[in-house]
Amino acid sequence: MKKSLSLIFIITLLLYIPFFIVNADFGPKRTLDVEIVGIDEPYHIELLMRGELPTGDDLSDARTMVADAFNDYPNMLFTFDSAGYVPASLLLPWGSRYQSPQDNYYIYSYNPPSEFKVMLVFDDGHYIISKRIQTSLFNSKVTFNVSGLDLDADLVNVGTINEVFPVQTMTLELALRIVGTIFIEILVLFLFGYVQKKSYKLIGIVNLVTQLTLTGFMFAAKYFIFPGLGEIFVLIMGEVMIFGAEIVIYRFYLSEKSKNRAMVYALVANTIALIASYSVMILMLNM
Repeated sequence: MKKSLSLIFIITLLLYIPFFIVNADFGPKRTLDVEIVGIDEPYHIELLMRGELPTGDDLSDARTMVADAFNDYPNMLFTFDSAGYVPASLLLPWGSRYQSPQDNYYIYSYNPPSEFKVMLVFDDGHYIISKRIQTSLFNSKVTFNVSGLDLDADLVNVGTINEVFPVQTMTLELALRIVGTIFIEILVLFLFGYVQKKSYKLIGIVNLVTQLTLTGFMFAAKYFIFPGLGEIFVLIMGEVMIFGAEIVIYRFYLSEKSKNRAMVYALVANTIALIASYSVMILMLNM
């Protein structure tokens, strides 16, 4: 029993290695990408979040932190409050990790607020502020379109701000998981000597249902809850439950050959499918 538990622990640890490489700091941190559309003049970007402006020593610390992070931080932001929304850079000890003004693209890589407004402050001191947005993805991308706005006046709750969902990536991953798993299990079924149409139909239907369910939970972990470690936990637990369910189903309904052969098939097919699913997870890790 102890040897079995040790083996499971070692295998699980090995499966975690790619995620430790990607995230040196233990556990993933929420990220936010912001793209500004429809602007071609210099500005300072700021996230506004609900809170209270710092005072006293907290304000002094914030000034020091901001001075280290920004060369041209607008002084107006130290006292700026827009209906309870204040500059996030005064409350959080991090700003955008990477700024590309020529591309109007900004990356906040360490737990930015999920509810915020985007503020653009121009060289002459006037500003525009977006509507409030509540992001839902763990790693979010937001576009703030200011096309057609009068950029020479102070504007609040204007422009179009939207969260971008990775529909293409999700569709590709779903297709890879479903088609790949069904292909693998049908190939293994053929190698086990099954030839009847009803056997292949059973395998196809069972895997379509199980992979849709598993992928749904994995998407929840990857895109909304806890990428990386959460995904691998869902994958392992999901495959264990799928294996148990398929053992029972194939034992009673994969009747072309013996029950023992059906159970061995389930073991082999699901082991290969687990390896394939893990490979897809690694492949899609940075997409």
